[in-house]
Amino acid sequence: MMDLTESAPIPQDLKLKPGQASIVSVLRNRALVHPGKRAFTFLADGESEEASITYGELDDYARSVALNLMEHGCQGKKVLMFYPAGLDFIIAFFGCLYAGTIPVPVYPPRKNRSLRRIHAIVSNCGAVSILTTEAITHSLERNFSEDQLLKDLPWHSTEQWAVPCGSAVDFPDPGFEDLAFLQYTSGSTGDPKGVMVSHRNIMFNLRALQLIFHFTKEDVAVHWVPQFHDLGLIFGILETIFSGSFTVLIPPVVFISKPYCLLLAMSRYRATKSGQPDFAFNLCIDKTDDTLRRGLDLSSLRVWFNGAEPVRKSTIDRFAATFSPYGLDPGALATAYGMAESTLILTGSRLSQLPVSIAVSSSELEQNRVVLVKEEEHTREDIRWITGNGKAVMDTMLLIADPETKEILPPDRVGEVWARGSTVTGGYYGQPVLTSEIFGTSPAGRNEPVWLRTGDLGFIYENELFVTGRLKDLVIIHGRNFYPQDIEKTVEESHPSVRKTCAAAFSIEQNGEERLAVVAELRRSFIPPDTGKIMDAVIAAVSREFEIHPARIALIRTGSLPKTSSGKIMRRATRKSLLSGELDIVAERIFEGAENVQSALEEMEIPTLENFLAAWATAHLNHGSPVDPANSLTTYGIDSLRAVELTDDTKNIFGFEWPPYLFFEEISIRQLAEEGKKLMENG
Repeated sequence: MMDLTESAPIPQDLKLKPGQASIVSVLRNRALVHPGKRAFTFLADGESEEASITYGELDDYARSVALNLMEHGCQGKKVLMFYPAGLDFIIAFFGCLYAGTIPVPVYPPRKNRSLRRIHAIVSNCGAVSILTTEAITHSLERNFSEDQLLKDLPWHSTEQWAVPCGSAVDFPDPGFEDLAFLQYTSGSTGDPKGVMVSHRNIMFNLRALQLIFHFTKEDVAVHWVPQFHDLGLIFGILETIFSGSFTVLIPPVVFISKPYCLLLAMSRYRATKSGQPDFAFNLCIDKTDDTLRRGLDLSSLRVWFNGAEPVRKSTIDRFAATFSPYGLDPGALATAYGMAESTLILTGSRLSQLPVSIAVSSSELEQNRVVLVKEEEHTREDIRWITGNGKAVMDTMLLIADPETKEILPPDRVGEVWARGSTVTGGYYGQPVLTSEIFGTSPAGRNEPVWLRTGDLGFIYENELFVTGRLKDLVIIHGRNFYPQDIEKTVEESHPSVRKTCAAAFSIEQNGEERLAVVAELRRSFIPPDTGKIMDAVIAAVSREFEIHPARIALIRTGSLPKTSSGKIMRRATRKSLLSGELDIVAERIFEGAENVQSALEEMEIPTLENFLAAWATAHLNHGSPVDPANSLTTYGIDSLRAVELTDDTKNIFGFEWPPYLFFEEISIRQLAEEGKKLMENG
């Protein structure tokens, strides 16, 4: 095993011998050095301390679980982990590592729900048993009895195993290259893929976190992200052990319903570190008010990172403005970027100052070109702010490549982000071909088949990574690239009945071409008869901002948008559910194509300009339903292609050309006709 003591990926307050560089070694040493120090406290309701555990107790209980696993013959084998939020998961996870068992953390399936995902995971990894709690065993074990593959898996309630044992058994230290655990991805409509995380990956990633965010044993962290998720596991649990710090845990469901509990815990425990996805920052703002915030003291925070990709500048600015009056130092707001395939983190932003944001030309970005602009020299529509995700540390390297040719791109081009280094994992378990494609890529003209294709688009500016979107999520309409998160933000802001961070934009095929589809959750307080107005607002906002017309809009019930365990929108899963009719739709509009404008005009002997515009919009924009001349063309979703067609049709009938910007102004069809008359009069 590699000795990391000299190269310092091990916290310097530990005296580790060569060959003892694993997270198991770290916990054992922590238990010896300060056995009475609290490692974790769990707030079951977000406020009251239900349980706490010291480093010494965690080591002791993990040994007890390990002995039981060995008695059941689980050494070297995979076991599923079904746990609610709490300390039982942490004890069982380390028990597995002590015993040389491979833990597979999985979100417990809901009662009476499909077991397809669990079935796929067991088929892939060959898990031999299930570790869980007594309550979950009683709730779910019967569900598995009807599945031929799952029914024979034994269930073990580890809280019965986690007892003080004082075991002196000298468990063998895992090899540095040994598989530590499998992290199954959840952001795809296909079968889940098990990322193989080694002990090397863990140690290098924890050291990277320590270097980027300056972790010490004096730190206090507060976390709510699910423990089976890479962010909750690596940052929330393993980094605590690595740095010797103290962490307060809040159940995810409590945070989602009462984000104030997170803020209160930070204030109460004098938290210094935390991290979460972008949507959670907005939740903290939207679900609290001045009355709730009164009395908060967030001045102890030194790092609170936003781990979404891409990070929104508007979120950071809004959050800083909202919570600065309650002691939050805006310089504590940081950014990060990573994924399960890289254990967790790849890059992180510098501390003590707001993350770097740069303004680029939106129109150039659509062509995958990075052109910096000055705000005062460009229109608002042609400016897009992009926030950096920081820099890489240790041996992590990044490059930007053309996803098709694999050529390395210059700094002014957007391409796929590729990564290499010791934090990049060994690939997907049992999938050698896919592993070779994703983890064994080589840039064109080089013999370096060691690069990870992240599937994310971005660019590097002044050695900092800027992520612009997902490669497979790009919406390409008439040759223009649209980033779905930009459209989603516009949809969220189009009407107060649309929930924040609960919209999905993606492409669908219609009449042989790629078109835009939008799915948005409604707030619980929306009034059902308003759905028509809501869809009008969505169409108008998207048309006005991007000059494209959605081919399909679906408004769905609160809480029904497919998301990952950490709250990221699953666009491909949403698309599949929409097309298969599985979404819980409240209201929907489908625009299958324009009617022939001539059929609407034949009834007019001498069409007036207003009648012509109304008939044209009825046929081309509103699927044959009459439009209201008091509304603007953007209300009905005119896009750039339709604008060209309208200009041509107008010229053929009335003999003049429109200035293209007029169609996207907030003026009614009636007012537009008046402007057209002036143009005709002026020749």
